[in-house]
Amino acid sequence: MRIIAGEKRGLVLKTVTYEGFRPTLDRVKESLFGILAPHIRDARVLDLFAGSGALSFEAVSRGAASALMIDNDKRAAKVIEQNLAKTGFGDRCKFALADFEAAGKTVARGMQFDLVFADPPYDGGFGQRLLNHLRAVDLIAPEGLLSLEMSRKEMADLDITGYEVLRPKRFGFTFVWIMRRV
Repeated sequence: MRIIAGEKRGLVLKTVTYEGFRPTLDRVKESLFGILAPHIRDARVLDLFAGSGALSFEAVSRGAASALMIDNDKRAAKVIEQNLAKTGFGDRCKFALADFEAAGKTVARGMQFDLVFADPPYDGGFGQRLLNHLRAVDLIAPEGLLSLEMSRKEMADLDITGYEVLRPKRFGFTFVWIMRRV
């Protein structure tokens, strides 16, 4: 896995390789950032279920002001810390070992983000819990964007009240919805 564009273009990142982790593929990341390009510069980014932190590092490399990565897995934490050191983005990127629901309750309480990445485990009901949590804690700035990656099966039943789907994108069994808070 590598940073595709920007300040650290071509830098190879360490990847989480444990069973159950599903890194965002470079082709998905490239397409996603092509869509999000007008919204990256100076954005405050929140990366939930951060894994290796690749989406945050890509955003900061492309000009995002800051990124807060949250994951509750200690193995992911170790990889993120290694990638933080490798990128030199410690002044702009922070990591918290926490559950996604801690984001609005403690870790980022009172903060709002222009862009939120969420790539929860597939088929565990996390998508709806995540949307409910984001609505309850007001983490997304007005007109802010949410990039939600999920399986096709879970996308079908989501209650997206409070969000407008701007662009659905399909990559095999993976769907990425880019939504705006309304």
